[in-house]
Amino acid sequence: MQELITSTTIIQRNETGFLASSLGNETVMMNLDNGDYLGLNSVASDIWNLLKEPIAVENLYHQIINLYDVTEDQCKTEVNNFLKKVSEQNMLVIHPII
Repeated sequence: MQELITSTTIIQRNETGFLASSLGNETVMMNLDNGDYLGLNSVASDIWNLLKEPIAVENLYHQIINLYDVTEDQCKTEVNNFLKKVSEQNMLVIHPII
């Protein structure tokens, strides 16, 4: 069952299921469970790098807005789409709110 990710959700990348390597500004990854390869463009790679430590989704939005010339609405849409895709691939750890 997929967990709902909101702006207050604390997330982190799942490093146990994937091998990742930087290739210029992009990241190439291999899913250790099924051997699939994934490629992340430079923006997705920046998001992936920001997910090294637990972070609230709302703070992730702010970090991306500071890195790129993007509106808040566009940022939220793009980041949410990315998070949905990586969540479906079990690439995220969702931390319980205490």
